[in-house]
Amino acid sequence: MVLDRYILKHWLVLFFGILGTIMCVELLARMLKLLELFVGKDINWSFMLTLLGAVLPEFLMVTVPMAFFFAMLSVSLKLFENSEMDALRAAGLSYFRIFRSLIVVSLITWLFMNFITMVLLPKGQKSYQGLLAAITAMKPSPDFKPSRFTKDLDGFTVYVKGEDENGLLQGFFLEDRRSPVTVVYMAESAKLSKVGQQLQFTLFDGTRLEGEGENLRSLAFKRYQVSIYIGNLGMLEIPNSGNWSFTTKGLWKLVRETDRADALAEWNRRLLMPTTVFILIFFALPLSYMPKRSGKATAYLLGIGLVLFIYNLQIVLNQKVANGSYPWWSMWLGQGALFTLAIWLFYQANRGNYYTLSRLIVALKHLWTLLLRAKVKSP
Repeated sequence: MVLDRYILKHWLVLFFGILGTIMCVELLARMLKLLELFVGKDINWSFMLTLLGAVLPEFLMVTVPMAFFFAMLSVSLKLFENSEMDALRAAGLSYFRIFRSLIVVSLITWLFMNFITMVLLPKGQKSYQGLLAAITAMKPSPDFKPSRFTKDLDGFTVYVKGEDENGLLQGFFLEDRRSPVTVVYMAESAKLSKVGQQLQFTLFDGTRLEGEGENLRSLAFKRYQVSIYIGNLGMLEIPNSGNWSFTTKGLWKLVRETDRADALAEWNRRLLMPTTVFILIFFALPLSYMPKRSGKATAYLLGIGLVLFIYNLQIVLNQKVANGSYPWWSMWLGQGALFTLAIWLFYQANRGNYYTLSRLIVALKHLWTLLLRAKVKSP
């Protein structure tokens, strides 16, 4: 139990640190991507937090296994570096016993990720896609800049000379072309307000002109109010999406009742992604076996390459199944092959067959070097 607490304590600190770092980077990247949607639109910035919260399940589905893997890799490297692993192995402990606590935690993590993919992910997708569609379709709020004619409102032209310290528009001009007879309003000042779907101008000390030539009629006023219906202009309306991908129950019904390849691919993806944690946990130990003089950099680079390979393989197979090129079980075949390789390498490490592991690591290092050279030579 002392060993379990020791391993778990070091792993937890690293896990939450790595998970927090990766999540911050991903959320920052998504926030920068969304910023352009908010520019020029009268949207409460709390919607940005809502959007980022909606994508959290999707990010967690990818980052949790990744953080689990790198935290375990770091713990293993630390044990090897401080010769603690040698002492534990000399005491007759197997790697399964040394990392027993993390294997149990991986089962809990798998259950948690199933909850994410089957419950939180559909809700997050529905919220995110709905908000994104509403913001994209939303027209910018009218902006009346001084000394410039504004024609953003259909059937109207607005001109203001300036704005005083109280927020009143000075030198106000409004042309209303909604009816066959054009109406023009000129006022010394005006106050702008939005009430529901109405844009209201309260005009002070001005003249209302209607018609032209001999039919021109004028009306002087001290106070006059003009209301303009703007509909969805500057307003955020969130659609109620009924897309099949937004509910696990609806997706399963579609899989059973239709032969849609994209639905089948999405269903298997949601079941398959949580199992990635089992693959990565068994890869961590073999990759952490490094000659002490080589340092940790090689292990981390190989770990990054492994993670990229696994996730890219999953994406490619998912796309092939979605477009009908591959059968659905090819996704599980790829996952099973990776899991078998991870178990075999872990077994070799547990037997102390470090020669096989060393040859594998050397081969991976050469492959990594070749890939880097090919990338440098490519135009």
